[in-house]
Amino acid sequence: MAGFIYTVLIVGGIGLILGALLSFAAKFFSVKSDEKVEQIRACLPGANCGACGFSGCDGYAAAIAAGQAEYNLCTPGGQGTAQELSKILGGNVTVVAKTAVVHCNHCFDKAVSDFAYCGLNSCAAANILYNGSLACKNACLGFGDCIKACEFNALKLENGNIVVDKNICGGCGKCVKACPKGVITLEVKCLPYVACSNTEKGAVARKQCTAACIGCKKCEKVCEHNAITVKNNLAVIDSALCVGCNKCSAACPVGCILN
Repeated sequence: MAGFIYTVLIVGGIGLILGALLSFAAKFFSVKSDEKVEQIRACLPGANCGACGFSGCDGYAAAIAAGQAEYNLCTPGGQGTAQELSKILGGNVTVVAKTAVVHCNHCFDKAVSDFAYCGLNSCAAANILYNGSLACKNACLGFGDCIKACEFNALKLENGNIVVDKNICGGCGKCVKACPKGVITLEVKCLPYVACSNTEKGAVARKQCTAACIGCKKCEKVCEHNAITVKNNLAVIDSALCVGCNKCSAACPVGCILN
């Protein structure tokens, strides 16, 4: 009996000693959490969308605290998040809100088809077969891969064309990655954009789609800020120069410059 008690005491003593050593080691070798990182992380929306260029909100918060990233890159958080981060970091920031835009506005009644597609209801799948069934090989295919990728339900299909609700779009860019034709980009929310990606000459482009840019340069001529130019038969807007006057939109004879 005495031997059993001694054994219990010895094991108990060893346990107490090891517990004390572990407690000391945990306290001595512990890595203190960065309060600034925690404050920054609390401001971020937690979408983990990757639009900021980092794998998630945790990585972005750590990069901001380390001075390795700007604090106005969170497009889902927008102006509000940037202002909160600005207060934490003691600075001021001006956020340029961006939204997804579709550089195609063909609709079913405007685009010409080369053949009837019968296959998977997917842009990626349809694009494998001769780059899609439409005569314009740069056109939106309209099967909605971008809609499926959007977590904000900001995109919808109307008459064969993808439409973006700018009031809902968080600018995460997932739809951009999902589009096999590359017709979706992130642009400054308040500025006009060219809803076409056809680079054929005017006569050919017009035969492929009645909504196509014909490269007439009327938009280029009315722009007082040299913000829009016709390159490779397609109008291109420089958001750094554009002031949003929309004169280009009014001058476009085919109505392919939208806002």
